[in-house]
Order: sequence, then C-alpha cells, then structure tokens
Amino acid sequence: MSYIKATIFFDKRYWVGTFERTDKEGYAVAKHIFGAEPADPEVYEFVLNHYQELKFGESKEFTLEIKRMNPKRVQKEVRREMERMKETTKPSTFAQDYMREELEKKKLQKKHQSSAEKQARKEEQFALKQQKRKEKQRGH
Repeated sequence: MSYIKATIFFDKRYWVGTFERTDKEGYAVAKHIFGAEPADPEVYEFVLNHYQELKFGESKEFTLEIKRMNPKRVQKEVRREMERMKETTKPSTFAQDYMREELEKKKLQKKHQSSAEKQARKEEQFALKQQKRKEKQRGH
C-alpha cells in the first residue's frame, strides 16, 4: 500500500508542489514547480497524468507508529492540522530535510564528476604536450 501527500505552496516567485510518497520501499519526496497558482482540478489532472514523470529521490527507511486514539480526538487533531497547514502551507520538516539531503548528494555527485572530467582534460593536454616535445626532438 502506498500513501501520497501533496503540498502546494507559494515559494518566493512560483507555486511549488511537494509530493511525499510512503510505501513498502520507504519514504521519498519529489518537487514540481507549477508556476502560476494551480486550481484543484489542475492539481488533480497533474497527479493523474504526470505523477509517473516525477523524479523521486532514493527511498529512505521510515517507521510509522500507529497509535489507537479516540475518533473524536482524531477529528480535532485533523482539524487543527488543516488549520495549521492553511497558515503555513509549507511541506513538513521531514520532507524539507529529505530534499536538503538529496540536494547535497546531487551536489557531491556533480562535484566528483566535474573534477574527474577536469583531471582527464589535464591528462590529455599533458599527453599532447609530451607528444609535441618528442616530435620536436626528432626534428620533424
């Protein structure tokens, strides 16, 4: 069974949606920039037609503890949570931490890749320089 939580919020200049997925593999988050404020039908259409295009990060182990509570208390908690979400409209802190970790991983990967490319380019230039030196010594 898989659970999805979508949060749409205004972030400086654009409307951004975070999609949190919890399933048997673990917890993962994807981010999508909508641009203009999306209406409810637009978000629904996006989830139906473009959900598989979202790039979720690596699944992270996540334990969910379920406690049995009084149904009326649960209703109150849900109502409070909805009011709080209306005020803040930011993704959960767990989702923010997850996205930050993914960003750091991508930065490190890009840094390693660019440094490897730079090293290969230097070695290639050095080899070319050595070859030209040998040719000069031969008198060509």
